[in-house]
Amino acid sequence: MAKTETAIVTEARCGTLMAVPLAALALVLQGTFAVVNANGYAVASEDVGGANQNCLGVWDNSAENKGANGDAVACVRRKQQFLVRNSAVDPVDQADLGSPVYIEDNQTIAKTDGAGSRSLAGRFMGFDAQYSDCVWVEIE
Repeated sequence: MAKTETAIVTEARCGTLMAVPLAALALVLQGTFAVVNANGYAVASEDVGGANQNCLGVWDNSAENKGANGDAVACVRRKQQFLVRNSAVDPVDQADLGSPVYIEDNQTIAKTDGAGSRSLAGRFMGFDAQYSDCVWVEIE
C-alpha cells in the first residue's frame, strides 16, 4: 500500500479490555492471569505458569471453550496494576520495586524466572497495606 496524500481516519481502542480467543477445551477463571500460548490462544487457568506463555492481563470473566481453538472468547483486563499473591518460596521484596516478576501459578508471582521455567507477568509496583501476602503488579 502506498503512503497517503490526504487526511485519513484511523480507528482506535483503549486496550484496557480486550477479547481473547480460548484454546480448545480451555476453562479460564475470573481474576487469574490471562496468558496465551505460542499459537495466540488463551490457555486454561490450571495450565498457567509455564515457560513460553505471554501474559496479557487478568481475566475479567470466567469462560469455557467446549470446542476447537477460538470457538469461545473471554475478556482480559490489561494496562493496569493488579493485586496478586507474592510467592512464598521466591518472593519479591522492597528492593525489587519496578523489576520484572514472573508467573508462578495462575494467581501468584515470583521474583525470578525459575531458571527459564516461568513466563513474565509484569513489573512489581509495591506491597499492599491490607493484604501482606499480596503485591501490586503492572501488566502492560
